[in-house]
Amino acid sequence: MNTPVPPRRRALSWGGDVGLIVAGTLFDIAALVNVPGAWEVAEAEGEISVTDFGTGLALLVVAAWITVRWRRTAPWVTVIAGALLAVVGISYVLLLIGAVSLARRRPDRLRPIALVTAGAVLLFAVREAVTDWGSALPWYFGRSLGAQYEPAWIVMSFVWALLALGVAAAVVAQSRVKARAAQSEIRADREHRRADAATEQVVRQAERERIARDMHDALAHRLSVVSLHAGALEAAAAAGQGDGGGTGDIARTVREQTHAALQDMRGLIGDLRRGDEAPPALPASMRAIGMLLADLRAGGAPVVPYVVLESPERAGALLDGAVFRIVQESLTNALKHAPGARIDVFVQVRPADGARIRIENPLISGMNGATVPAYAAPAYPVPGGGNGTLGIRERAQALDGTAWIGAHEGLFIVDVTLPWHESV
Repeated sequence: MNTPVPPRRRALSWGGDVGLIVAGTLFDIAALVNVPGAWEVAEAEGEISVTDFGTGLALLVVAAWITVRWRRTAPWVTVIAGALLAVVGISYVLLLIGAVSLARRRPDRLRPIALVTAGAVLLFAVREAVTDWGSALPWYFGRSLGAQYEPAWIVMSFVWALLALGVAAAVVAQSRVKARAAQSEIRADREHRRADAATEQVVRQAERERIARDMHDALAHRLSVVSLHAGALEAAAAAGQGDGGGTGDIARTVREQTHAALQDMRGLIGDLRRGDEAPPALPASMRAIGMLLADLRAGGAPVVPYVVLESPERAGALLDGAVFRIVQESLTNALKHAPGARIDVFVQVRPADGARIRIENPLISGMNGATVPAYAAPAYPVPGGGNGTLGIRERAQALDGTAWIGAHEGLFIVDVTLPWHESV
């Protein structure tokens, strides 16, 4: 697809071509003095006039220089016209213009184009030095005819030829520099677009991972509580305790947690629909830890908390949300893997020290005396996919914190330390 040329640029191009055609035509008509038989000496001394043969050559000059208009699209036409004028002996200016245009269009053929053009120009100078051609220089600069055989004019012919070749070479070199700069700019723009696409892909991946962590931390906690209490309902029903008050409490907890899970899911979907600029719908704040622990204790979970939050309103959004999510996921793991076991919760957040989170639940003795986590016990365990501990480590790493997760002295421990991040 061709890019349309702006009218102003098209007008400038036409104007430049017309100016070049007029200047070149006048120059070569004046250079007809070079060609024997194209002029004759008038009666008045020092004056010459154009012959009929010269008039025909002048018409040839006009026709040849008109090809300058197509030097960009069909440089071979200009080269052939310039070569014809050079062979006749008028000048090699049009040949150089065509050769420069051809070298721009075919940079892969630069060497043969340069060799052929240089050879043609030097042969033109040699002909001026050893034949009757070449009277233009002594006539216009010395007002003498037939002086082209003098050493000074012979040297001048070669000097002019070398200067013309040097100018043509400089024009070609400048064009190649511009072409390389344009190609470099195109490559840089292409690489910039690739970098932007890669950055966008990384951002999207990070956003997907964030959404996955939020969904896991929020919904897994709710659904773990629901699963545990559903198992308790099943056990109560099997024991014939369907009319007890405890069963009603369990059923109420299941209903409340199911409703909360549904609200969490709606909030996440709302975030996705509103985009990145929408505020988070989930209450992921360390100030909601008390409510989280109260819900668990109301549902019968044996949670022993120690929570100290100093100036939580000063904490940055990332730190604020990370503290809540880490506590939430650690409790979810304890509920899933050690149902009914005591859970010790230690959370301390201070601007001077940062955040320290430590969640502990006991291990039990497995078969053959081996110590295994409590979730190996057959007490309504909830299966896990291992994404919870991975999410905890990712959140700690994102804030330049540390996370130690594993078994130690009969306990399964989640111990996370986060540096303080001030709200901006």
